[in-house]
Amino acid sequence: MSKQTAVFLLLLFNINFAQSNVNPDISLIGTFNTTTNFNEGSPYKGKINFEDPSLEMFINGYLNPYAKASANIAYHEGSFAAEEIYFEILRGLPLDMQLKGGKHLLGFGKINTVHGHAWPFTERPLAHRIYFGEEGLNDIGFNLSFILPTENFFSSFDIGLYKGDSFRGIGGHEHGQEEIHEDEIHEGEEAHEEFELNETNSPVISARLGAFFGLSDYSNLEIGLNGAAGTLGKAGLDNGLIKNVNFIYGGIDFKYKYKPDTYKSLTIQTEALLNHRDIINELEGAEHFVLGDAINTYGGFIFFDYQFNKVFSFGLKYDFTYGIIGSERGINSLANDAGNKTSGISGWFGYYPVEETLAIRIGAERLMFDYEDGTIRDDETMFKMQMIFSLGPHKAHPF
Repeated sequence: MSKQTAVFLLLLFNINFAQSNVNPDISLIGTFNTTTNFNEGSPYKGKINFEDPSLEMFINGYLNPYAKASANIAYHEGSFAAEEIYFEILRGLPLDMQLKGGKHLLGFGKINTVHGHAWPFTERPLAHRIYFGEEGLNDIGFNLSFILPTENFFSSFDIGLYKGDSFRGIGGHEHGQEEIHEDEIHEGEEAHEEFELNETNSPVISARLGAFFGLSDYSNLEIGLNGAAGTLGKAGLDNGLIKNVNFIYGGIDFKYKYKPDTYKSLTIQTEALLNHRDIINELEGAEHFVLGDAINTYGGFIFFDYQFNKVFSFGLKYDFTYGIIGSERGINSLANDAGNKTSGISGWFGYYPVEETLAIRIGAERLMFDYEDGTIRDDETMFKMQMIFSLGPHKAHPF
């Protein structure tokens, strides 16, 4: 972000403050990471790597008694970006529904809606890195939320329509090809010599059914079913046709929390995701591409986190996913196929001297790789120390 842009934002905030009777809440979250590893071939093997600090600015407040707005401006790896900008209408709509619109984290599972600084662990789950990308499912669109008429427990249904860019992280252009459009390819034209996946304006539909149970005075359980469907892009095939490359995500999540007092708690949480999508096959011995049978892959994780003496916690997490972590996301890459797999075990210890204002975590993650072609790759282990501070009225995340 340029200096001029930064000055403009500061002036804009000052103008808004001057014109508003109630100033919005503003919070800053700073994160400092230090890592090391002992992996063969890594430039940081046996060395301490101080990563550039990251910063998140949360701005939120009520527009009126019926609606509120929020923004999250993030500084990461030397640049600024608007991670979330959205509004919410919380009351006054028919059927007591709520509306959320703009750019925001999608409610697919529980972890995706929570910013990284609020996780008990230090690394995003492997399945999320493969299917959601390093930044999670964060898209532009709107979501409608309904409270269901269940008597003995709380339940809700959400359905949203999104632009789909975060789902299409595995799309884009292959082999540097230029974008083509459906009306530019006609029957009888020369076949394409290389595969290309082209952009589409088709929206993505996402939905979630959730239920919350109060098991006792000290324990709660939340269960969710998730789904999403859409088009990753358009494929120009050798027969001169344009075909949609479609996908369907299905998921389930489970979270149990036991908290008898403010000094100790136990959280057990798991998520699983099923991916069903079309694939593009290359004909043997030639650079020709056809739409192949769909593939089915999956991934998931389970972890526990135990808080004790109020300011300490420790936990363990197991991950599994199809795809190879670290490979570039692409329609036919190792990060997105049905033959290669990555699994991982991670652990952490957390110290929170002042609740919700300062956190210090030490974590370790070990990754194991399984290649379909028999390629041997050594396991990889990374250690991370993380310090996070929270300045301002940034609210605690819900159950």
